[in-house]
Amino acid sequence: MITKATELNIEVDEQDNVIGVRPNKDFITGKHIHRSSHLLLYNSKCELLLQKRVPTKYWSPNKWSFSVSGTVMDESYEECIHRETQEEIGITVSATFLCKFPVFFANDKSFHAVYIGKSDAPLTPDWTEMSEVRWITESAVIAEVKNNPDAFAPGFVECMRKTNNLKNK
Repeated sequence: MITKATELNIEVDEQDNVIGVRPNKDFITGKHIHRSSHLLLYNSKCELLLQKRVPTKYWSPNKWSFSVSGTVMDESYEECIHRETQEEIGITVSATFLCKFPVFFANDKSFHAVYIGKSDAPLTPDWTEMSEVRWITESAVIAEVKNNPDAFAPGFVECMRKTNNLKNK
């Protein structure tokens, strides 16, 4: 089985064209661009599931983020979100593409493909990936992101800005 340490992820250029593959660890320098998929998961009460990243994560440790996030290996964005949803929260969900945008920071450059899904299925969180999970209304998370953006992963903050704008159009 491939471990996170040896996992190969797709490298892309600044237009999201595939260049090849690299070990996951090569992307922590910010010198290479990768792809990632993220899920905004809602329940029937219209609450959004958030996960708090474990302190051992390189990017955004102890920060609240998407219910599911993953780097794209030898797969499409959509295949990645389905694999990661099963691995991280133990469910299968129909996920619809919402948007894609670049997030380029000094130590992390990636294209974020965001999907949206709905489920009330019982979750089985992978506690090696997250330390907490919680359901929250969209208005409450938007207020929290606005008032305390440092409590959230930067990519999640950017997503909330972009998707909030998309939904208001």
